[in-house]
Amino acid sequence: MPSGSASPSPLDPDKPVFVVDYEGGFVAPITNVSRLPLIVVYGDGRVVVQGPQIEIWPSPLMPSVQVRTLSPEALQRLIDLARAKGLLTTAHYDFPGIADAPDTVLTIELDGKTYRVSAYALGEGAEFEAGFDLDQATRDGRAALRSFIETLMGLPDADFVDDWRQFEPETIRVYVTAHGGMADPELGEQPVIAWPLEDLATAGTQIGDKSLDLRCVEVSGDDLATVLPLLRQANVLTPFESGGERYQLVVRPQLPHEAGC
Repeated sequence: MPSGSASPSPLDPDKPVFVVDYEGGFVAPITNVSRLPLIVVYGDGRVVVQGPQIEIWPSPLMPSVQVRTLSPEALQRLIDLARAKGLLTTAHYDFPGIADAPDTVLTIELDGKTYRVSAYALGEGAEFEAGFDLDQATRDGRAALRSFIETLMGLPDADFVDDWRQFEPETIRVYVTAHGGMADPELGEQPVIAWPLEDLATAGTQIGDKSLDLRCVEVSGDDLATVLPLLRQANVLTPFESGGERYQLVVRPQLPHEAGC
């Protein structure tokens, strides 16, 4: 390190260094607010990803989330790679010709600074980019972002100090909307589960405009211990009854750096 240059700030173990997320796209409002990041890498090396999903229908209501820990050396290599690829910046790279796709967003937090690099239709546009008139900065930026995310998602076992295990959240978010008679014609209506906590009509906070009819309830502590067994036996079509009404739930584990709905 050159003489007189500032030393890097130590990493906060509970704050993310890298987060890869999707934003926007043509999806239902409840999907947009409840989806999990693709991957989060924390300052202590923890890597949190969506785990394998059981290929059955209806799928389980509780999503699978897994965690594993990188070695300090592997985490430093990722930081060095992000710097080498020019990702310690804030930039957005657009792409024409594709409608309703999401933005892929990489957020990096280092030395007290936050960087955000995003690209529209990053995955969807990969095979078509060569045929479009994109400036070189856009081509290079999209390629660097895509390559870095591929590295994050393909980390070898040798970079980790432990094995994948189930992530156990201390808090979950329960997104609530009217049931609307959801049922699979072949399976019929699913057994109803009685919601054991506060009336879902008024619990939590309203998300967006009232017309969305969408609420978010944070559940932790003893309440979490009460509802988890019920949520784990439910599937995505299970109706929950509260205050004489039926509701559809989407469950999202809250990650260590997150707070509030």
